[in-house]
Amino acid sequence: MIFKLRIIALIAILLSVFGGAAAQEIETDQRAEFNPPIMIVNTSFLNIRTGPGTQYSILITVVGGTELPVLGSAGDGVWYQVSTIAGIGWLNSEYAIARGDFRNVPRVAAPELDLSDLMMDVPSSDDATRTTAYASGRQWGVSVIVGHPTRTAPTMSASSFANVEPDLTRIFTVLQAVSAEGIVWYQVNIPSIGTVWVEAPKTLMRPFACGNDITAVVMTVDVRPTTGPDGSGTLNGERVVPAGSEAYLIDAFNNFFKIELADGSTGWISQLDTRVREDVASDYCESGGNIATITNNPADGQTTTQTFVPRSPAWVIVNTGYLNIRSGPGSQYTVVATVPGGTRLDVIGFAPDGVWYLVRGTFGQGWLNSEFAVFRGNGRGLPVIRDAVGMLARPMANITNAITLYAAPNPGSGVIGVVSGPLETNVVARTTDGSWVQLNTPIGFGWVQANFVSIAGDLTLVPAVGG
Repeated sequence: MIFKLRIIALIAILLSVFGGAAAQEIETDQRAEFNPPIMIVNTSFLNIRTGPGTQYSILITVVGGTELPVLGSAGDGVWYQVSTIAGIGWLNSEYAIARGDFRNVPRVAAPELDLSDLMMDVPSSDDATRTTAYASGRQWGVSVIVGHPTRTAPTMSASSFANVEPDLTRIFTVLQAVSAEGIVWYQVNIPSIGTVWVEAPKTLMRPFACGNDITAVVMTVDVRPTTGPDGSGTLNGERVVPAGSEAYLIDAFNNFFKIELADGSTGWISQLDTRVREDVASDYCESGGNIATITNNPADGQTTTQTFVPRSPAWVIVNTGYLNIRSGPGSQYTVVATVPGGTRLDVIGFAPDGVWYLVRGTFGQGWLNSEFAVFRGNGRGLPVIRDAVGMLARPMANITNAITLYAAPNPGSGVIGVVSGPLETNVVARTTDGSWVQLNTPIGFGWVQANFVSIAGDLTLVPAVGG
């Protein structure tokens, strides 16, 4: 009997030990299956913002290697809501490494923008909040709609140079925006007065819309922008944009326009509810995007000149030895510049194919093939440019394999030699039916069958011969 009791006790001990180990193993496996989503900052410093976009203000700046728990997603695969020591913010995942299980991360709506979000903080020498006045890649200025005294400083007690009168024929560049004494002030340069401060409530925020590739529209009635036919709008129909407001036209589909407002939000509205705004004079457009501002200092009578070059929120870095910038969105267009690898260029628009980007550099504007560049920043608000025009280049032939050159567009005309690829060469002539092309190659001029090479460009720009 005692022996049986000992056997039972031993079995109980074994069950306790091994059963506990098995339970611990199961618990460990269950813990291993739950990997909470986190983002690990993968750059030296990263700004965490109050919303999903560079148009939102900075909540906190964290150092590389910081691990931040993920709370939500903007749904664009780029911006994620995270928890920080300063509160809940948003980060751009292009500068972070994702770890854990993201399958159950909820989609979170973007918060509303306010004035502090529209402006980006810069250092201040006083107790006012000084800011720059650009929220998105397309630039905005102000027109005066109510006449009032201009001020030498952002305060009602400051002296005044002169009164400014209502004028919708000119848009002024906002150099700074200040919230002081319960009033928002804009610093602008008025050619007839100089650099002065005006009261923001007595102005209208308006798009510059320079050049032929970008258009401003005016709301003829109150509108409620929606996500639209492709779901790309950031507004859901709850916000009312009053008649008389202006916006950038960034896309069109059937009878609908996609617009962008001053806070960077986008939405689709009926084309019938808008009209295209006529060109309006501005220093920004007249200077080609470089604002040369004359500041008069009445204290010492000296005049200083400042140059402002607003940056786009999206840019590319050339990722090849040299890259051609072209006059249109395709290799068939002429080259306007060739830039070396590592060059940074502002992106100001996209072609509908998503491959060609309209960029801005020291050469002006041009198009590049994004396959040879690295994209950075936030391009959600940039326009799709559908009817871009450029100067067609003389056609080029890309040779990938070995091909035989003939003396004439006929296999029986005699062989000049064999050219091996990869090689890009000029097309100098063609047959009238386009079945043969004459090339200028390293071994001389010769004819090949057109379907043996890849041709980029307009063949009608080269002479045709019978054949």
